[in-house]
Amino acid sequence: MKIIVTQHQLDLINETYRRDRFDAKYEDEYPQYKKLFLKTISNDIKGWGEAHNSIYLMNENGEPLFVYRKESKSLYYDYSIDKDMEECFIPSHIISRHLKNAVYDYFKELFPDIEIKEVNGAHIG
Repeated sequence: MKIIVTQHQLDLINETYRRDRFDAKYEDEYPQYKKLFLKTISNDIKGWGEAHNSIYLMNENGEPLFVYRKESKSLYYDYSIDKDMEECFIPSHIISRHLKNAVYDYFKELFPDIEIKEVNGAHIG
């Protein structure tokens, strides 16, 4: 059986993660907050594991903070991460613009060979 797709559909299938169009104009400010984001995330992550065709990054209580779904190539972060960032005095508008990118960067540092197509917040725990 053959499946016929348009070039645009093929481009969407092959697309990897990129910044949302809503915050693309703020891309230049991310580098000044990147270290703080990554340090805050790394302080929360205490372990990882694989189950159900997914990779989980967990806190000290064994609660998942990140879940990577291998089949969909989607990375999800728990909304509790937002609160941790605010406690580190990162302004909420900066968090809303750049947290997804920091989550992506952190996960890619740990698993550089994994392809990520999208990053989203979710209630994981």
